[in-house]
Amino acid sequence: MQILTKFIARLQITLGVLLLVIFLASTLIQVVTRYLGISVLWTEEVAVNSFIWAMFLGAAVMVRENKHFGFDVLTHYFKGTKRSILVIFQNLIMLIFCLLCSLYSVEITQAFWHSRWISIPEFRQGYVWLIMPITFISSSVYLLDNIYNEAKILSCFKGASWNLR
Repeated sequence: MQILTKFIARLQITLGVLLLVIFLASTLIQVVTRYLGISVLWTEEVAVNSFIWAMFLGAAVMVRENKHFGFDVLTHYFKGTKRSILVIFQNLIMLIFCLLCSLYSVEITQAFWHSRWISIPEFRQGYVWLIMPITFISSSVYLLDNIYNEAKILSCFKGASWNLR
């Protein structure tokens, strides 16, 4: 499981960096062409959509790194088993949220799938919305892995493994 989550995270970071480069390039093109008095309509939509994708991909990776939303105030007061139980509980709440968002984001993506971009009508808006299911499904996988890793600390799960050999 660790290999899978590491691969997915690396892929998401790489794609996120590429999309940030696209964001910066399209923003630069937009600034230069406005200064020159040329109207380039597509740059705004490309910049916004690439930025959205980059941020959602980065948010999913932050879940893997345990740098997402959490109640750090409580976890700093507890040690050992109590801390692990609290972290597992927090991750379970996040997992339920991510699973529900996965379901609804698939519906939203399907609803907007055939919508077109304003400046580039050949592009479907559904591809922009596709980032939501990708983010929430990968975040769910990361949360399951985090829950498993935290559960290994508990004495009742000592020596547990994902391998079914």
